[in-house]
Amino acid sequence: MKKTRLAAILIITLVLGLVFTACASKGAKYDMPSRNMVADEDMAYEYKETEAAKADSGGTGSLSDSGDGLTSTSQLSTGNSSDLSMDKIITKVNLDVETQEFDELIAVIKDEIERLGGYDERTEISGKRYYSRNNFRHAYIIARIPKAKLKDFVGLVRENGNVINETSSSENVTLQYVNTQSRKTSLEIEQERLWALLEKTETLEDIVTLESRLSSIRYELQMYETELRTIDNKVDYSTVTISVNEVERITPIEEEETVLTRIKNGFSESIFNITEGLKNFFVWLVVNLPYLIIWAVIIGVIIIISRRIYRSHKKSISPRVDDKASNDKLEE
Repeated sequence: MKKTRLAAILIITLVLGLVFTACASKGAKYDMPSRNMVADEDMAYEYKETEAAKADSGGTGSLSDSGDGLTSTSQLSTGNSSDLSMDKIITKVNLDVETQEFDELIAVIKDEIERLGGYDERTEISGKRYYSRNNFRHAYIIARIPKAKLKDFVGLVRENGNVINETSSSENVTLQYVNTQSRKTSLEIEQERLWALLEKTETLEDIVTLESRLSSIRYELQMYETELRTIDNKVDYSTVTISVNEVERITPIEEEETVLTRIKNGFSESIFNITEGLKNFFVWLVVNLPYLIIWAVIIGVIIIISRRIYRSHKKSISPRVDDKASNDKLEE
């Protein structure tokens, strides 16, 4: 009897153990899919946030924290990829030029700007005043030349003038261009969403609010478009600033400083100074000849009058001296 009860208790215990084990496995079986579903939902939500961030930032690449680490999205997908794949570099060149043929050089520069497809942004010519001692002229030209033709233009200026100073600089504005394009794309997306909301809105207050925001977006878009066009223009057309000075003598090219070179340059400088001095004296003489003639006439008249006065005074004194001498003789 006791053995029968003991066997029954063992059987019941075994059955209950199997039942609990089955329930636990069943709970685990149904619990795992729910966790996977939650993980899938988190991944889907994170993916949506990543796509939204890419859309808002114009696809310029962002880093999002996903719990397991940093997820990198560095693909650049805003605007025209062929345009953004190239760096935006602004090039500027400054040239200081001397010339003895001022008019010819200015004409050549103007013709070359037009031939290469550029344009003259600014031109100033000064000098050649009547009462000015310095009759040499000066020109200040700002030319915009297509970047592909920049070397040809600078080479032509060197051939036709004496370039005594040349400087160039480059500025990479790719990051500024991409950021501006991203802001523009974000505003365009917001504008589309606001237009969609405006079609569904019925209250007057909401309509006024949406139209006010749309007006502000249109203004910002115009600013960004202007900024992008300005950058494109500066990149496509390099800026060349030319300072042209008319001179009487071209600055010699620097050579190796030797004794013979110093003697040659010094002797040439002395001859030049003597020649220029004679030229300047001759010019001064011819220019001031009328004044010299007038002063010569005045001085001549003064001399003639002075001589007559002196002679008349001398004649008036001589009779008195003769009378005094005769009186002295008589008294003796």
